[in-house]
Amino acid sequence: MDDTMHDVPLASFEAKWADAHPEFQLALPFVPAPLRPAYAAFSCIGYEIEHAAFGIREAQPAALKLQWWAEEFARMREGGARHPLTRALAALPGGAAVPLAQWQAVVVGAFAQRDPEPAADASALLDGYAALYQPLAILEATLFTPLDAATIARVRACGRAVREAAVLADALRDGRLPLPLELLARHRLARGDLAQASPAQSAALRDWLEILRARFAMLDAAGGGPLAAAGASADRWRLQSAARAGDPLATLQAAMTRLPLRASWAAWRGGRRFVRA
Repeated sequence: MDDTMHDVPLASFEAKWADAHPEFQLALPFVPAPLRPAYAAFSCIGYEIEHAAFGIREAQPAALKLQWWAEEFARMREGGARHPLTRALAALPGGAAVPLAQWQAVVVGAFAQRDPEPAADASALLDGYAALYQPLAILEATLFTPLDAATIARVRACGRAVREAAVLADALRDGRLPLPLELLARHRLARGDLAQASPAQSAALRDWLEILRARFAMLDAAGGGPLAAAGASADRWRLQSAARAGDPLATLQAAMTRLPLRASWAAWRGGRRFVRA
């Protein structure tokens, strides 16, 4: 990664994150003002790591980016952060004191998302995503007490499953299988069939979206803070809309850039987590 990156304003990273996750701008005002810059910086770091894990097709550029972040986390711990996001995070009291092993676990979890094995069932697929989102959630809860790491991890793993379903063709092209094998078997689909629009593909997607909707319904996402709460609310709405649609994939894709009104209420409830601290 180019070391001139230190001249890039924080707002440019926030804009990238908001484009991918519109709930970011909705949730941020519910974070206490003194924590807001560091909270935004941490969220943007998470997005940069996600992009390397899921968004870069070629293996070598993804590996180089992740290795750069591993080195940058070490520099941050030593007081020599170069990136505007890590510099903003290091300004948080205690931000630079988090053990390096916790940061490195995030990088290891990101590498685990590259060329994964197909998952047999829903739990195995979500556990695979948790290899990245659990260490990220532990960091978030450590830095922004009293957020709940387990809640954040579950919300983000389920949210990744929603996003992987929405980019089904791209995920398959890049070697990831966004649905568990048991659903393919139930609908008599081969992996190659999943990229082609068909009644069986739509039926399998509807089943998968219903499984994810049920997972979200079991979560009290407010414990994860405003961003997790708003994201969970938005994803539940997206899943409900798409699972009932004649073309679930197109409906899901269209919903990814939209937010329901109830996401604002959820963000407020998540923000109350800080107030009660």
